[in-house]
Amino acid sequence: MTSNFKPSGLAAHLLAAVSATALIASAQTAFAQTESDTSDELRQDTIEVKGRFQQSLIDRIPVPPEELPFTLNILDRDFLDDRNFTRPIEALTTLPNITLSEDRLGTGTPSFKSRGFFANVLVDNRVSNEFRGSGARDDAFIDRYEVLKGPASIALGPVAAGGVINAVTKSPEAEQFTDFKVRADHFGSIGGEFDFNMGEIEQADGVLFRLSGAYRDYQFDAEETKRETFAIRPVVAFDFGPATALKASVSYTETTSNPNSGFPLMSDGSIPDEIDTSTFTGLANGEAVSKDTYYASEFVHDFLDNLKLTVRGSYQETDFDYQNTVGLYNYNYADGGPGIGANDPYVYAYGFAGATTQDATFLDAQLAYQAEFWGQQQDFVVGASYNDTNFERAFGAFPFVEAVRLDELDAPRFGPVQDPATFAPFSSFESELNSVYAEAAIRPTDRLTVIGGVRYDDAIRINTRRGNAVPYDDGEVTFRLGATYEATEDINVYASFAQSFDSQFGDRRDASPLPAETSDGYELGAKGALFDGIVSFETAFFHSIRKNVGVLDPNNGQGEFFYASIGELTVQGFELSANIRPTDALNLNLNLGSTDVEEEDGALLPAPAIIEETASAYLSYEVQTGTLAGLSLGGGARYVGDVGLFDSYTIADLNVSYPVRENIDVSFDVLNLFDETYVENADSNPGQSFTYGTVLGAPLTAVFTVSGRF
Repeated sequence: MTSNFKPSGLAAHLLAAVSATALIASAQTAFAQTESDTSDELRQDTIEVKGRFQQSLIDRIPVPPEELPFTLNILDRDFLDDRNFTRPIEALTTLPNITLSEDRLGTGTPSFKSRGFFANVLVDNRVSNEFRGSGARDDAFIDRYEVLKGPASIALGPVAAGGVINAVTKSPEAEQFTDFKVRADHFGSIGGEFDFNMGEIEQADGVLFRLSGAYRDYQFDAEETKRETFAIRPVVAFDFGPATALKASVSYTETTSNPNSGFPLMSDGSIPDEIDTSTFTGLANGEAVSKDTYYASEFVHDFLDNLKLTVRGSYQETDFDYQNTVGLYNYNYADGGPGIGANDPYVYAYGFAGATTQDATFLDAQLAYQAEFWGQQQDFVVGASYNDTNFERAFGAFPFVEAVRLDELDAPRFGPVQDPATFAPFSSFESELNSVYAEAAIRPTDRLTVIGGVRYDDAIRINTRRGNAVPYDDGEVTFRLGATYEATEDINVYASFAQSFDSQFGDRRDASPLPAETSDGYELGAKGALFDGIVSFETAFFHSIRKNVGVLDPNNGQGEFFYASIGELTVQGFELSANIRPTDALNLNLNLGSTDVEEEDGALLPAPAIIEETASAYLSYEVQTGTLAGLSLGGGARYVGDVGLFDSYTIADLNVSYPVRENIDVSFDVLNLFDETYVENADSNPGQSFTYGTVLGAPLTAVFTVSGRF
């Protein structure tokens, strides 16, 4: 299908090539001032500044993290490398009120919930293609993950009210280095990644270059499950002097997998005794192939020392094709509910052939102005953005269905291979979003910061399913107002109000589109340090009122995927993150989270089941002196409370590393140390798990890694 407002492929590439990236400035670099670039020393300082482009969730205006009137958790590259999860992004589950939702069709990039509800995963503050994770950035490209909790529409446009996850990609740096990592586990997985930062190119003054990439061949407890990934990303930054800079990058990721796609529960909600992590629930000849290319560029120019223009643009295209990858189903109602009947112990191997294409064009521009009055720095920003997204999905002529007894699951199952040229259109999604916004950080005194903003978003959308097109056109004005006060030299307290507008995907039973979700969020919190910096902490109490939350219609029958809107929900809870370092050698990290959802009078449907309690603790010790200096020992646990029919669980991890030579480390890690069996996607849709899609978390995994820098 061709959209009326979709730019041509050539136009989209040109827009991406000449426009620019990075809207949200870091506090240290947004208004760097340089008087001259005549000396090598001074120009090197300029390169340092211009090499760090504005990719952070800190905000469009330079506000130090301690002055932000909302929760912001940051997991940097050191943290990701130290914990060494199979999927580095899984480190997010150590944070309060962040839980896994699902990882479908083996793309290797799961989705998450924040404060009980879906959390968008962004790339440098831009929403990316998210169909089953097929459009996410590879881990080799990531510098850090940032998590902003609560309504974030003012900062980022229409995104989910629970929070957002921002993947900050690597930028060129002035220092030249090459990083490498080789990782293998006891299932036979092997993979390597590299990061070559050339620094300033000798033959081209003011030009910096960086190249990252990876190849991974994953094996799993279920032998038929496979995943192979290749990724490459060059990025170049041009420093044209003290006032002007440009950055451009191209990212390519290709993943081929045969996923373990899930299974149904027994009709009483229990996991079948015949299924564990070594059970393959897919088809032996299943295959999913995802190819994603992401072009991004960014231009920054300081008209004056206190007036800055940022223009950014990106174009992303994703192809995701699959054959025989859907998994096991059962819609048996004979025992009083969906799932596998106790007296009819069959599952149905269900294989589809499908092809999806996605493309997204993003453009925006902003002006940031800085002034001095009341003896303080005051910051203002105005901007506009445009986002065009298109998605098309086609299915093969017929699904494959085979009845299989539970006690015969070990026998290989094969589905027919279909010709993609014969696939018929099934559904499509086209959207255009136009936005304008204004924000300010006002400092009446050196201890008080007030941040306010207003944004207008206009969303135009056409959803088409089986030839039935449902138009959607809605706009919303959202506000944010928050204040942070320096109560002591080391502690800031804050209060904030923020609204959110999230245009949702899905059709209701009457063929009308889901209305946009809106929310009003309130938060009180504190952040800072205690006991001369031994303890650093961030804590928050939150209360949000959410309207028109979209859920799958509970009246759906087999093959129906209609949605319905809950009238009104109240979401409230608290979060605490603390880091305790009594000595240079010893460090303890603690996280606690609690979320409660209540239906308000007039709610049309029951509130979705969510995980109400999360916690994590991690203790690490590093030998400081002697022959074992540098030896690091770490261990911790992640707790996830029960939800619906699924019990709570605790996962323990152990990490040991040692520098065998200067700049070369080896590590041995054991993930899920006690081989806990748990349902990984319990908060995705517990009711749906009766019929399909239940996925077990990874079993005990022993990992050996060599990493270093030259």
